[in-house]
Amino acid sequence: MSASPLKSPCARFRTSYSLFLLLPVLAFALTGCLTPVRAVPTPTPWPTPVPSEQKRYTVTRGTIEDRFQIIAEVAPLRWEPLAFAVDGKLGSVLVNEGEQAEEGQILAELIMPDLLEQLEQARLDLSRAESVLWVYENELTFDLERAQLEARRAELLLQQAREAGDTTEIALQEVALQIAQVNLREIENRVDPSLEQAVARAKLAVAALERQVEERRIRAPFAGQVVAVGIGLNSMRGPLEPPQRRADVPAFSPFIVIVEPEPVELIVSSQAARAADLVIGKEVTAIHRWAQDQPFPVHVAQLPTISSGDRFIPGFPGSIHLSVEGDTPPLVAGEFINIQVVAAVRDDTLLLPDAAVRRFGGRTFVVVQDGDRQRRIDIRTGLESQGMVEVLEGLEEGDVILGR
Repeated sequence: MSASPLKSPCARFRTSYSLFLLLPVLAFALTGCLTPVRAVPTPTPWPTPVPSEQKRYTVTRGTIEDRFQIIAEVAPLRWEPLAFAVDGKLGSVLVNEGEQAEEGQILAELIMPDLLEQLEQARLDLSRAESVLWVYENELTFDLERAQLEARRAELLLQQAREAGDTTEIALQEVALQIAQVNLREIENRVDPSLEQAVARAKLAVAALERQVEERRIRAPFAGQVVAVGIGLNSMRGPLEPPQRRADVPAFSPFIVIVEPEPVELIVSSQAARAADLVIGKEVTAIHRWAQDQPFPVHVAQLPTISSGDRFIPGFPGSIHLSVEGDTPPLVAGEFINIQVVAAVRDDTLLLPDAAVRRFGGRTFVVVQDGDRQRRIDIRTGLESQGMVEVLEGLEEGDVILGR
């Protein structure tokens, strides 16, 4: 028996290396055999969408109103912005916001110590001049009464002499009467114009100084309530900080606003939406937020004027004024009131829900269901309110319209 040939070292190394490379492949194959096979889940079926039926609308006849709401503010009917007539420094403010003032009461004044001293001196001069004139006139009155009595006495003595028939006595009494009459005329014409002129000059000086003082004061033109105090007011509500003493105050700039609490009116800003629909004489409905069950009518009384911006109007420049008449809930200046306005009403007109009207590319049209057919028809609309549209042209009552 022959011996098997011996393998070389290189041949043995190649065989071992081949077995080493095959081990991972065998391990992976065995693992795959041992892992259980997963079943692929059956996908959930989606329901087939069913197209919803398009909503349909019918053209009907009815009434449509163009209504809108606007906000108004309660304002006093009589108010007055008050200002100093000259520039100066603030001296004192004698009232506070919310206080009542009597007619003629001094509300504020500028610093003017020299002027007040001059006025006091002028009044003393006037009093002195009047005293001198009074003494002179009193003396003149007494002298006049004495002269009249002397003239009367001479007349009586002359009459007595004539009754006695004494010619010498008659002649003497005639001369005495003439002398008495001359004295009377002299006293009647004895007037010193310089004294009256002194009084007149003193009065003019006092009046001029009083006018200058009043230009530096603010007085209440009527009994009312002070609602605003401050430098450069531009509304019926005062600034956040009260004016300080010695602050510069410009002339003719509103410094105090005084109002009469009643009667009142309602003010609507001309910049409010649809304010242009308010015309003179139009009646609208006012609703107070605290008395919504008590609506009351008001009327448009005044529209903004061109000159509104040229003068001070506290709180509502260029506003629309609504007059309040009759019984109303309590109205306080500064409150806000809802105003319901009916701009237009159409009776017995064709109506269609807005959901049926289509607008595209500048066109306004609807889709009409005519049996099995659908037609697009251009329409002309009118009023629109609360989801309804007035149809002026293009449709007839009973037409069926497809919604959008």
